[in-house]
Amino acid sequence: MAVAKLAQLSKIKIMVKYIYSMLLLSVLLSCNSARKTYVTNNNLCQYDDPIFKIYKNELKLNDSISRQLKNNGEELVTIDNENYNNEFYKFEDGEVTNKQTNKRLNVGKWIRYWPNGSIRWVFNLYLNGSKKIFKETQYDKNGKITQVINYEKGYNICYAEAIAIVKKIAKHKIKKYQITEFFAIHRDLNEFPDAKPEWHIGLSKGSPRYKKEYYKNGQFRYRIDGVTGKVFEKYRIKGWY
Repeated sequence: MAVAKLAQLSKIKIMVKYIYSMLLLSVLLSCNSARKTYVTNNNLCQYDDPIFKIYKNELKLNDSISRQLKNNGEELVTIDNENYNNEFYKFEDGEVTNKQTNKRLNVGKWIRYWPNGSIRWVFNLYLNGSKKIFKETQYDKNGKITQVINYEKGYNICYAEAIAIVKKIAKHKIKKYQITEFFAIHRDLNEFPDAKPEWHIGLSKGSPRYKKEYYKNGQFRYRIDGVTGKVFEKYRIKGWY
């Protein structure tokens, strides 16, 4: 009788261990599946686009540009078409900023030059949100790199992937309100090291109906995990932040 009881208890223990193992496996598979569901194609970031690169001829202010700014005023537009814009601004202290804009991506590359024409810094920003993305590189007056700041440190999901996630889960609203532009900001872990990596993506421009509702009730926003792409929260917000 005692042997039979021990054998039965042993069977129960084995069954409990089996059920626990299966539950654990199910949870792990679920997490992995969620990650694959939310993380999109890295090619969406388009970090190979020229707007994200610094070229040799950009390390020094072009002499022709410098002369034109000196002779024609403080502002100079060299290119302005449906896809791209290139402008130079000269300041009283002699420094010059070159603002390049990829209109298709809605991304800017801002380059600042020292008074001697040597590059001072370069960074990228997503224009509909005015937040720095990708990286910033800083230089001394001799053109030597002094610091590189990664504004997406701690993130697996870039601005474009976060927008793609919202496009997927908010298809109905996007169609209903004829949304054409998306707002994007994120938490910079360099400034807030204890914060969680998150994107906040908003439905920005759309139909007159949406514009009216936007000002009345606020913008539709989505809070997204910057590592997995999981949507934490859907909310509305008035104002700008």
